[in-house]
Amino acid sequence: MSDFDQRVRAAAFAAMEKLCLKEGGRVSWEAINAGFEIDGQKILFANRARGIFKPRQLEAALSIKTTVPRQGRQLWYRDQVFGDESQQEYAGLLRYELARRGLADPTNRALRVAWERKVPLIYLAGVAPSVYQPVFPVWIEDFRPKDGYVLVATADFEHHGQSSVVASRFALPSEIETIYSLTLSRTRNHQAWFSMRTKAAYGWRCAFSGLPVRELLVGAHIVPDAEGGPAAVRNGICMSTLHHNAFDANLLGVDPDFGIHVSPKLRDQNDGDLLVSLKGLDGSKLRLPAESADRPARELLERRFAGFRA
Repeated sequence: MSDFDQRVRAAAFAAMEKLCLKEGGRVSWEAINAGFEIDGQKILFANRARGIFKPRQLEAALSIKTTVPRQGRQLWYRDQVFGDESQQEYAGLLRYELARRGLADPTNRALRVAWERKVPLIYLAGVAPSVYQPVFPVWIEDFRPKDGYVLVATADFEHHGQSSVVASRFALPSEIETIYSLTLSRTRNHQAWFSMRTKAAYGWRCAFSGLPVRELLVGAHIVPDAEGGPAAVRNGICMSTLHHNAFDANLLGVDPDFGIHVSPKLRDQNDGDLLVSLKGLDGSKLRLPAESADRPARELLERRFAGFRA
């Protein structure tokens, strides 16, 4: 990846993150279409008419886009293969359809370059007419032009180091306001998609505190995966790492009406402003996603809250 390509992707991610925070995680096409600037050049995020997009300044694709799903079809996981034993090779990957003309289509060729160079992209998932939910970074894990599709992997900070795929370093210039200078693993795991999807649904803010620092956020399970909790957003809450640890330790609980409870063990301690902030959450309400379908399932909250009460 060239220095210019890297700086463009860094600037694209930083600009897209600002849009996500400003618009609550779901970004209008009007905002996306405005693009961003680097070195005095305007660069676009995507093209409305095409699913795969490569800016004229780059050789590899920058983004992939899907439209609003047809009625009765789920937005997420509908093309992912979690599969049986015969399909374990593809577990946790998102299937994305190529343009119909195969490698004769220039956008497909741009996506192939992205695959060959292992560069990160932005995935714009259509959630409503002219509204998209960005998820990034994602990578093209496998490129299959004869079959007409590619397989897409995502990375997540809390899953760092768990990938069965070679880790990819994407260090961004220090002048980029939002820092992504971390080593990210391209995780072939549906849990990484769950976590990224959950954080996107909550607008990249902690549901307890409103903290907007992406590197400090996790998409946490309400009912743990080990206890049969589904890898679906209705079983997830976006939290800071501090609130996640407190939630896992049953120092914080959330009731089925989205009320926040602080355990007596935490309330009885007095040592600094951070504890005051945590204790101040008692009796407040969880910050919920704008889309009702993304909000925590009450039956899952009840199941988890029973453990908190115990």
